[in-house]
Amino acid sequence: MGTQFFKYAIATGTASVALLTAAGEASAFTFTTNFEGAGGKEDVFLQSVILESGEIVRDFSFITSASIVSNDTYTGGNTGAASADKGDKATTGLAKENVSAEEIAANLGTNNLNNIIDTEDKGSFRIDLNFSKAMDNLLIWERGMNSDLGIQALSAEGKLIGNYLKISRDSWTDAGFSIDTTEIGKAQKVGSFGVNLMKDLGVSSPVSSVRFFSESSFNGPDWKFVGTDAERPSEDVPEPGLVLGLSLLSGAIVYRRRQTQS
Repeated sequence: MGTQFFKYAIATGTASVALLTAAGEASAFTFTTNFEGAGGKEDVFLQSVILESGEIVRDFSFITSASIVSNDTYTGGNTGAASADKGDKATTGLAKENVSAEEIAANLGTNNLNNIIDTEDKGSFRIDLNFSKAMDNLLIWERGMNSDLGIQALSAEGKLIGNYLKISRDSWTDAGFSIDTTEIGKAQKVGSFGVNLMKDLGVSSPVSSVRFFSESSFNGPDWKFVGTDAERPSEDVPEPGLVLGLSLLSGAIVYRRRQTQS
């Protein structure tokens, strides 16, 4: 494995979404991905994210289990839909066609952003994912930045609630790293997209289960999801002006003390 390093990948641009069932203005957002690892064929370990508000999030909700509602059957070649994939030299995760629900959860339940679910270009699936904690935001990464993806929240009883949200392929913003997995021949850029579950999915409170959709027209999304813990403590990035002001104040105090002593 290559030398690891910390990289702060700043996602910029304006995210756009298509709501098939509207419930007010969408509040989808961009975010900064802070990660450790060389990327490409190697690991990309998620460390934290910075939301548009300036909040630093380190408390995540990871996927613990999955249920396959439907997934196109794999019969060889480029058939089927969702399968497990990982970086060629990634130290976690698996790469496998004809994947089980347990294997989907295993690949998505790590903080390694080079463990993903790969979807064939014409593949269709419906997959329910359960997270470890109730979440208020969903962080999504997509290899290639060229596919659509559908999302809808689930109740504790496993029923669809709120709005169906379709993320269009032109909504992704550059997450600042690329990955090269076993399914492709060279590294592709990874895009990111943030969803506020209450505002974008029309639910009244944080949820811990979500259904994900791909249709044959979605161009095969290759994805990774992590939630933000709805009960996390707040941690904000200091405003640059505040940091400068405190530095100047500290310097003035030191100078005054020296003047007094002399």
